[in-house]
Amino acid sequence: MDDLGDEGTDAPIVPVRPVAVLDANVLIPAGLRDLMLSCADVGVFRPVWQAEIEAEVVRNTARLTVKRHGIELDVARASAEATVTQMRRAFPDACAATELLTPLVGQMTCDHKDRHVLAAAVGVGATHLVTTNIRDFPVRSRPAGVAVVKPDRFLRDRLAAEPDLVVAAVEGMSARLKHPPQPPAEIARLLAKGQFTPKFGAELLELLEGQHASR
Repeated sequence: MDDLGDEGTDAPIVPVRPVAVLDANVLIPAGLRDLMLSCADVGVFRPVWQAEIEAEVVRNTARLTVKRHGIELDVARASAEATVTQMRRAFPDACAATELLTPLVGQMTCDHKDRHVLAAAVGVGATHLVTTNIRDFPVRSRPAGVAVVKPDRFLRDRLAAEPDLVVAAVEGMSARLKHPPQPPAEIARLLAKGQFTPKFGAELLELLEGQHASR
């Protein structure tokens, strides 16, 4: 038999880290943004967005802040811009170059107002496009290799694949939440009752409770 040397079958399989374009509607809700970027921060996936997505985040976050809290638009916009600046500092490679994406926008066949989002996914070779509105990306418009999914589905899949990393992300969120304090299990309960990731929250809570019971 030939000597296989180091090419045997016992080498560990290293999972490929997903590359996910985050639509603006995923980055505008503060809690969902914190959850997604906390997961990205510990290596659950690599986040990607682009300049038009950033602009949409600023514009709509400011509009919603004015509507909900009655503050001046300039103040709300400055706060939203500060949030985007923090995102860029935390993930300096996340914002895809506009010159890379512009030629691709016209080739996309999804809803016209979302073609820049799909172009970003194609341009960076993303594995996922995470959005709360998958109807704007009909199946026929989706390039091969790009899964268009809601945050709940995306995070459930990541929890199944990388439970320790996802738990670490939620523990990081818990460590930052001081007023009031929220332990990881409480965060999971809130997610389970929330709008965007209820099934993920329920599955995360089950995992955390199982870990606690086994100690």
